[in-house]
Amino acid sequence: MIPTHDLDNNIKVPSIRIVKLDELTNYDSTKPHRHNYIELFYFNIGSGSHDIDFNAFPIESGSVHLVSSGRVHKVKRDLKTNGFVILFEASIFDSNSSISNFLFDHSCYDVNEFSPIYRFDKEVSNHVSGIITNIWNDYNSENELKNEFIVSNLCLLLITCMRSITRTNVQHDKNQEIYLSFRKLLHQKYKIEKSVKAYALELNVSEKQLHKIVKDKTGLSTSELIYGQVILEAKRLLNAGVSSKEIAYSLNFSDPAHFSKFFKLKVGMSPKEFRNLQD
Repeated sequence: MIPTHDLDNNIKVPSIRIVKLDELTNYDSTKPHRHNYIELFYFNIGSGSHDIDFNAFPIESGSVHLVSSGRVHKVKRDLKTNGFVILFEASIFDSNSSISNFLFDHSCYDVNEFSPIYRFDKEVSNHVSGIITNIWNDYNSENELKNEFIVSNLCLLLITCMRSITRTNVQHDKNQEIYLSFRKLLHQKYKIEKSVKAYALELNVSEKQLHKIVKDKTGLSTSELIYGQVILEAKRLLNAGVSSKEIAYSLNFSDPAHFSKFFKLKVGMSPKEFRNLQD
């Protein structure tokens, strides 16, 4: 069963924890898990792999991995890999719309569409290393305003990640705005709404227009994107040990048999077969 972790409720606001990743004495066999907060990994010296939502990403020195809440992940780092993990709640950036939207995008998009991995050139990498060192040193100090200092530096680190990427869909034309609105709406409603017509109506566009926009952005049909979100969550829940009956109820299927038929049609195996494959 994949556990779901929460931040310590006794931590003072803002809720941030920082963990140092030391060298291992043997190979890391960390099991898959998910959490209700964001984890930012910084690998100072790194090799191995990081599985995020059933996709494997290489661990590289000087890289940052950003894992949104709800995602299933597993870190398999080699012996000499070290660095830090910053655990925090997205709510600490509610007053910063740019960062808040950036973190929300990580939750909305599939990892293949919006990569959770950030790599930097040598100059920026040194800058990132310095930010991480500042955060770690203050976290372990009794300095005044330490929380404010940590949040400010974490903000700087996230901005550095934002500046490091170039995306082909950054132009905010009308179609892009519709697409972004659709992705956010899908993130909020995929458990209860699977109809293309319903999303089109809420976005005040035709089904044909929505399909064209989604197809242009992703290469997928609108229904494929909706079903893909549903299947991803089903896989997460199956790996967490949730029964097919409970998943069917959670994802608003009429009954477990309907869910199992849908899952097998989309994945090519039954929910039970998929769960056994992950064990």
